[in-house]
Amino acid sequence: MSRVMIGCPVRNRAWILPDYLQHLRALNYPQEQIEYCFVINDSLDDTEAILTAFARRFPTRLLYDNSSRPGGWERGHYQFSRLAELRNLLLEEFLRSPCDHLFSVDSDILVPPDCLQALMQADQDIVSALVCNGGQIGDDQFYNVFRLIDNQVKPIRDFPRDRLFPVDCTGAAYLIKRRVISAGVRYNSQWGPEDIGFCKEAKTHGFSIFCQGTVECSHIMENSQKYS
Repeated sequence: MSRVMIGCPVRNRAWILPDYLQHLRALNYPQEQIEYCFVINDSLDDTEAILTAFARRFPTRLLYDNSSRPGGWERGHYQFSRLAELRNLLLEEFLRSPCDHLFSVDSDILVPPDCLQALMQADQDIVSALVCNGGQIGDDQFYNVFRLIDNQVKPIRDFPRDRLFPVDCTGAAYLIKRRVISAGVRYNSQWGPEDIGFCKEAKTHGFSIFCQGTVECSHIMENSQKYS
């Protein structure tokens, strides 16, 4: 059974962290094969307190990078170079662990119980679950799956929901094999969002990227959004 690290950078997410962590703990996967890692950065709310309490109960690595650098934490004000740096800290910590896979799940994503098992069974270098990114722009067909066309990233809108399918770029909630990270694939902001840089680098190294269309996560994009 593969050992999995689950984590992401976290900043000012106290409003959703309890639900986020609860959904991670509810994954249908042997809990003794899971550990967590979170990169806490410049939080002004109770993010650190919530994660510290969580770390007392479950195997969790907490990293801190409070550099107070410019770049907002709210959606639309992200500094992609900063996010790339934080995510690369997570990758380096992963390599110091005995884990076989990194399950990168952004802190505003609620995963369904079967998510990790389904991604593991896909057995791909990088494989994501479906995540809708269009909630705030009124586009319910804008998902975390993209193709590179003429060196431009274009969203895939006509995708299957009953099977695995190949993509060029993805993000939000995805499982990465250790060999991808060991090969030196890292996040960068050269093409804008850091996930695009990571995926482009992975493709350059010859790694496969897929999305499992049978699994969809909930994307809670703002504090006022109603969810269950």
